Amino acid sequence: MNHTLEFDIVVIGSGVGGATFTDYLTRKHKNLKIAILESGPNRTKEQFTQSEIDMTAFYFNNGAVLSKNLQIGVAAAKTLGGSSSVYTGVSFRPPKSILDDWRENHGLNFLSDGYVSSSLDEIETDLSIHELPKSWDNENNLIFQKGAAELGIPVKRLKINSKNCKQQGFCNLGCPTGAKQGALEVQIPRILKRHVKIFCNTEVQAVAENKVNAIVKEAPQNTIANTIENGEYLFKAKKIIIAAGVLNTPVILLRSAKKLGLKNKNIGRYLTLHPVFNVNGILKKSISNYSGFPKTVYSDYFSETDGFLLETSFYYPGITAKNNPSYGILHQDAMSDYDKMMSILILAHDKAEFKNRITINKKGERILDYTLSEQSKKSLVKALQESAKLFFAAGCVKTLLPASKKLPLIKTDVDKIDELISEKYLNLNKTPLSSAHPQGGARMGSDSENSVCNIYGKVYGTKSIYVCDASLFPTSVKVNPYETIMLLAKWVAENMFN
Repeated sequence: MNHTLEFDIVVIGSGVGGATFTDYLTRKHKNLKIAILESGPNRTKEQFTQSEIDMTAFYFNNGAVLSKNLQIGVAAAKTLGGSSSVYTGVSFRPPKSILDDWRENHGLNFLSDGYVSSSLDEIETDLSIHELPKSWDNENNLIFQKGAAELGIPVKRLKINSKNCKQQGFCNLGCPTGAKQGALEVQIPRILKRHVKIFCNTEVQAVAENKVNAIVKEAPQNTIANTIENGEYLFKAKKIIIAAGVLNTPVILLRSAKKLGLKNKNIGRYLTLHPVFNVNGILKKSISNYSGFPKTVYSDYFSETDGFLLETSFYYPGITAKNNPSYGILHQDAMSDYDKMMSILILAHDKAEFKNRITINKKGERILDYTLSEQSKKSLVKALQESAKLFFAAGCVKTLLPASKKLPLIKTDVDKIDELISEKYLNLNKTPLSSAHPQGGARMGSDSENSVCNIYGKVYGTKSIYVCDASLFPTSVKVNPYETIMLLAKWVAENMFN
């Protein structure tokens, strides 16, 4: 049986983009009838157990969506509030050089210094974004700073969106106390009070002008039940906002291209992933690594010259095991030193290339078609070399790293690091390369020849279809994208009826 529901606005996705858009739109337009369609379930706080096995259910593919060549896995959450429900809360303003590029080369002239500054001031206040005090630095963060100081690498403090944080450690497994000020804690409660309807477990198949075809599925066990019965639905709306995340927004557009008459070659293209290695050094003694807040400092010292950031981090045992590039007894020995590990998160700045894309097969299923560029390989290898040096400067006795001639490297290898870690030893089919910052695929720009959406987020060639998530990014923002997504969502909402 088909059901039909009518709204003024239908938003696909309840993550940072969709929730922020809806929040700003309903501040000014209080009488709109709005529905948010979320593919994931509505989970109670009791389900935020910080148990790895339990929490894999929060993610697409139970953890990672793999690229076609099996060389990188992308983590994205399938739950009310999207990935902001499970990330660490790290918040960066977009670099000025990126915004300058987006203005000059992609026509995003609205990103003036004044608009960006005032918008982000407002956003950071609303989300309690602030530097954590130095007293919160656990030993993992302190030892990172010690190694960086030994090498003359400047370190900066991260900003986090949190309130009443209990420093429970594994923030990537969600926050059981609700301290993380993401969409689930800030925008969603607010928009529910404004009578926005949220339908979870709702899989969008395709869109047409003023129409969304979706299937409402049964809520998983122990999650909050749907407010409407299961089945096929037609949602009618004056405007449709696709904010399903980079892994899904281009898929919906590609499935809908025939109905919409879209022939835009850029849909799904110019994908960037901010490729990540999470690497570990092993110290002589146990430290506080998984207790306390996991990330307080970073270094952008190599960002402009070599194309990468270094951040502190520490992950739960399963991911740490996946990230250690070894097998058998060697791997077991390394993991037996879990309590002696310090950790560094490497984030490489990949360029937006036409060949890297989200596409679909004949069944309409997602294909992540991404190949690491030669420049990104160079950046990652350089980052691994610098991380190894930092580990040993910080007092580590050994480290197991990708792109290394030998496993493990020990302290006496420090003078040969640049020889022992090299591109010729980088086997991407044996490295634990990952991503949590996918961007692009429906890029915003003033020219439809190289963009999918105009500068107001409307899909070129449509009357009622908009995009409002990190898919809009013309290029990688080079930092954790949270604030930039909110900045663009605010803009799209403010100009929806202008």
